[in-house]
Amino acid sequence: MRKEISILLALVLSAFAASAQEPDKPAMEQFFMDGLSRYDKPLERPVPDNLQRIDKNLYVSDYGHYETESVRAVSYFRKVRQAYVPVRDPKMPVESIATLLSGYPGSSHYTVYLKQHRYNYAMEEVEVPLNRLLGFCIQECAFVPFVGIEKEEDGLVKATLFLVNEDLGYSHTLIFTIDPAIFGREEGLMQAEAYTFTPIHNLAR
Repeated sequence: MRKEISILLALVLSAFAASAQEPDKPAMEQFFMDGLSRYDKPLERPVPDNLQRIDKNLYVSDYGHYETESVRAVSYFRKVRQAYVPVRDPKMPVESIATLLSGYPGSSHYTVYLKQHRYNYAMEEVEVPLNRLLGFCIQECAFVPFVGIEKEEDGLVKATLFLVNEDLGYSHTLIFTIDPAIFGREEGLMQAEAYTFTPIHNLAR
C-alpha cells in the first residue's frame, strides 16, 4: 500500500507543478492535512537490521545524517528476553525522542497538538495521534525520518524531525516540544509546528 500512496502523491505533485509555473503550495499543504485526517492504518515498523550494541543492554541503529552530522536517522533499543524494544525512558530523553520520532513508539499512544504553518502566513491546528502522523508520513508516503535535538529549556526538549523524500524532491519539517516525563507514561500530549512540502535539492549523508 505504501508504494500505491507514494505513486498517488507523485501524480498529485506532478499535477500541481504542471498547472502553474510554481507548484500550488496551498493545495499541497491541504493535501497533507486531508491525507493525515483520513489515514487509519497501524504504524508497523520492523526492528532495524543494523543494530549495534553500544552498552550492556543498549543497541543503536544509525542510517546516516541529513545536511549536518547532528541530524540523524538513529534509533535505540533494549533487549527484553528475545525481543528488541524501543528505548522510552525519562532519564534518556535524547535517545527516547530520537527513537520515538524515527517511527518507533513502542506501546505508547501519544497525541500531538500540531500547528501547520501555511502559505501566506495562514495556520491550521489539529490534534492527531502521533502514531497516525508518523505512519502517514513514513509508512504510507515513504518519507525518511531524520531527527535533531535542538535544546533543553525549562524541563522541555525541542527536537526537529526532518521527513525527506528524495524521489519526490520534498521534505517536511516538524519542530517538536516534548516533556521527557512523558516517557514514563503510555499516553500524553506533545506539541509540534509543521512546515510541509519544502523543496529539497540534495541529500548529504
